[in-house]
Amino acid sequence: MKYMLLGLISLLQFSIATAQEIAPAPADKAVVIFARAKALGAAIKFTYFDGEKVIGRFNGPKYLRYECEPGEHLFWAKAENKSFVEANVEAGKIYLIEVIPQMGALRASLRLEPVQDPSTYKLKKIQKLLARKDSESFTAEELAKVQKKMEKKVLRVGMERYNELKGTETDKIKQLTTEMTVSVEDLTYSKE
Repeated sequence: MKYMLLGLISLLQFSIATAQEIAPAPADKAVVIFARAKALGAAIKFTYFDGEKVIGRFNGPKYLRYECEPGEHLFWAKAENKSFVEANVEAGKIYLIEVIPQMGALRASLRLEPVQDPSTYKLKKIQKLLARKDSESFTAEELAKVQKKMEKKVLRVGMERYNELKGTETDKIKQLTTEMTVSVEDLTYSKE
């Protein structure tokens, strides 16, 4: 039993030590990482959008590496509520949006939080998540299926909610600007 436990500990240490490296952004694309590192509401799937386009849907502590064209985007996610980020991203740069699950009235809600300054942001859980797991990936068919499901009501209601919030005194739309980048080193887990 003692040797099995030691073997398991060694295997875990080896797997973290040999975790995949974070790939830099391609020169012609921006990378936005949506990281859901907390397990609250882990069974609830959140759906992620770039404007009216579904880019992913997953539950639990996972992340999505999304490569997109540089320029302006409206990133948002849907759970019990909707959370929005207006973004302006540059080619060759990496951006990080933490997906923070919260308790909702009936199920988990969420908040999207763009990381403004990686030197002051608590990144350890996100770094561990990126070291342990690969990005969620979806086939064109999977995304098309979710897109079709969302087109009837969710997209319309989501865009209506965005327009209601935009420019109000209580504007809850977060901003992700071109200078709010993270580096590969910022995202790399180390045991310090």
